[in-house]
Formats: sequence, structure tokens, C-alpha cells
Amino acid sequence: MTLTDFCRNGRQILHKLEYQDTLRVVPYLLASLVAAGTSLLYSQAFFFGEEVALHAVEHFHWALSLSITLSMIYLSWYLPYRFAKQAGGSGIPQMLIANELDPASDKPLIRSLIGIRTITMKIIASIACVLGGGAVGQEGPTLQIASGLFYRIGEKSTKWIQQVSMRSFILAGGASGLAAAFNTPLGGIAYALEELSKDYFNNFKTYVIWSVIATGLIVQTVQGSYLYIGFPSLESISWETYMWVIVTSAITGILGASFGSVLFSVHQKRKSIQSFTRLSLLNLACGFLFWLGITFISNHGIGGGKMLILDLLFRDGSATAQDILVRIGGPLLMAIAGAAGGLFAPSLTIGAVMGSFMAQIVWPHNHHLLIMTSMISFLSGFMQTPFTAFILIFEMTDRHSALFPMMLSSAIAVGTSRIFHKKSFYDLVKEDFLHQHKKTAK
Repeated sequence: MTLTDFCRNGRQILHKLEYQDTLRVVPYLLASLVAAGTSLLYSQAFFFGEEVALHAVEHFHWALSLSITLSMIYLSWYLPYRFAKQAGGSGIPQMLIANELDPASDKPLIRSLIGIRTITMKIIASIACVLGGGAVGQEGPTLQIASGLFYRIGEKSTKWIQQVSMRSFILAGGASGLAAAFNTPLGGIAYALEELSKDYFNNFKTYVIWSVIATGLIVQTVQGSYLYIGFPSLESISWETYMWVIVTSAITGILGASFGSVLFSVHQKRKSIQSFTRLSLLNLACGFLFWLGITFISNHGIGGGKMLILDLLFRDGSATAQDILVRIGGPLLMAIAGAAGGLFAPSLTIGAVMGSFMAQIVWPHNHHLLIMTSMISFLSGFMQTPFTAFILIFEMTDRHSALFPMMLSSAIAVGTSRIFHKKSFYDLVKEDFLHQHKKTAK
């Protein structure tokens, strides 16, 4: 057999296999490997940045600390503004918009949202923000980064595998990004079902599940089978506890939705500002106000807030009114400043400090449970994804005994929040972008 015959036979075999699921799943597994490795490195760099920022606030001279905060938060806005505008913000709206666009006719726009240039700048800008102490998380950017990597590998795979949907790569990437960020594979699948897929998940569920499994295996192999939050101790759950879960969940759910509404208003106001000078001054003013907050009110406003959650759940910490102020004010100031960074973790932290604060007043008997359910309810109100919210916290804590209060809190939060706010912040941003895109295309 000649080399030509061998190659021809090889192509014939590949031609017979290329329409089989076995071959089509290969690029998803390859993308999972790349996304998992990138997510691990990004996460380590991000949390190291939080530690550096906390050290700077606690030990550096105030002038040096202020300079670092102002310069890093400014860079977090300027780098996306100058080099890749869609690298700003949280990252989840960009992924959701890319998922809605037509992969054939909107390829340049999709690349601007989740292309390699954009996700590279997202990594740099968000780490810069957290080095300055910015109240942002790494979870939203991880979803944008993972979906971008999946999309790019999907583009390459269409050269040798036919009948591959580019939307399925974006969908699988977003789900894998969430699974990697929180080490919650079920949460990733739940998010794909509830937020990303809507109508067409059934066509791509196999690839999503394989992508999440592969990413989860890689992350757990490197970092171990850990719980993102841990295994908090809970008291017995009585009927009185259920009553306070309902009350606090309704309050935090409404506040979560209201928080999203305010963020969208900020988003709209920033769009109306075209002047580079005004945007620069606005960023510096927000950076200065933020530095005042973390320096003179509470340094618990630094970063995404994971360490504060751990303190509340495992070190007998209790949230104060100052903690609530900096945890709500920080992400709002970052949004006004146009800094790059996620809202996922900051939302969980706002829920945690609210739950802790309310528990001290109404029901200290089960302090930890109210913290957990308030995290779920605030996130449910903010994102309007109740199933994802309680699955995430359930996986992060592995508290089977609290499953029913968790489910109840998410249902109550969404039910009450939708009385006042029908759509989440992410949906509002996505719809606004798509509306402007259609107007421009006409």
C-alpha cells in the first residue's frame, strides 16, 4: 500500500466517522482541557491579587495605597476602552449576547464579544482591578473566558468536523466556566438549562454534559475535591426557622432584583457619556470613593468577598452595617467606574452580609442557615435563576439537611422580586445590546 492509498483510506475512515457523536465530542473535550487550565491559572492570579490588595490597605502608607487603588482601577477601565471594549464589565452579558447572535452572519460581532483579544484583555483588566482592591469577582469573567476559548476551538474544528453548531460551543463554554469557577459541575449544567439555553438545550445536552464533566475532572484533579465555601455547622431546623427563611428571602430577593435594576441604570447612564476626559474623571472619582470606603469604613469591601463569607460561616464572624455599605457600594462604584470584573461573587457576598445582619436581629439560633439562604435569595433575585442559585450553594456547602430551606429561599426570592422587577440585570443588558444591534443593522 502506497502512502497515497494510506492517506486516502484514512480520509475515508474519518469521513465515515465525522458525523458520529464520538468524533464531534472531541473538540469539546479539547476545549474543556484548555478552559480548565486557563481558569485555574486565572483563579490563582485573581485571589493572589486580592491578598496583595488587602496587604496594601492594611500595611502601606495611605498615599501609596491610594495610588495603587486609583491606578489599578483606572487601568481596569482604560485597557478595555482602548483595546477591546467588550472586555469591560462582568463578562456574563457578553457571553449571553454571543449566544443569541447568528454564528454565520454575526461572526465579527461575536469575536468582539468573546474573541481571543477580548478575553485576554478581560484577564489583564480584571486582575488589575482586584490588585487595586476592586469589589469584583472572577466568576463572571471566567464564563466569558471559557465561552471564548470554546468558541475559538469550535471555529477551528469546523474545518475537519461537519455539522457542528457554534452556539453549542458558547453554551458549553459558559456552563464549563461556571463549573470551573465554583467547582460546581451540577451548577454549570443547571445554568446551561436555566439561563443559557432556553429553547435549544436538548440538541446540545450531550456536549454540554461532557464539557462540564471534563472541566470538573481537570479542576478537581489539580485542586482536589474541595467545597468552594465549605461545610458550615447548622442548628436543627424548626418551623420558626422556616418562617424567618421566608421573611429574609423575600427581603433579600427584592433587594437583589433592585440591585440589578440600579446597575442597569448605571449601564445606561455610562453609555450616554462619550467624552474620554469625563469617563476618566468619573473613574478616578469612583476609585477615590472606593478607597475611602475600604480604608476608613471596612476593608471587607475588597475583592469578590469569598474570605468574608468564610469568616461569617466558619470563624463566628458577624456582619455589620458597615460591611453591608461597602459590599453594596463597592460593586456599584466599580460599575460606575467602568471597571472589568464579575458580579457573581459580589452578589453572593451581599446576600451573606445581609443574612448575617438580619440573623443577629431576628433569629441568631440558626445564623449560618440564614446566611446561606440569603445568599441564594439575593442571587436568585439578581439573576432570576432560582434553580441555579440553590444548586450552586448546595454544591458549595454539601449541606443536604438544608436542601428544603435552600429550595424554599430561591422560590420565595424569585416570586417576590418579580413583582417589582421582571427581568435580571444580565437580560436587560443583553436585550438592550441586541435592540441597538438590530437598529444599526437596518
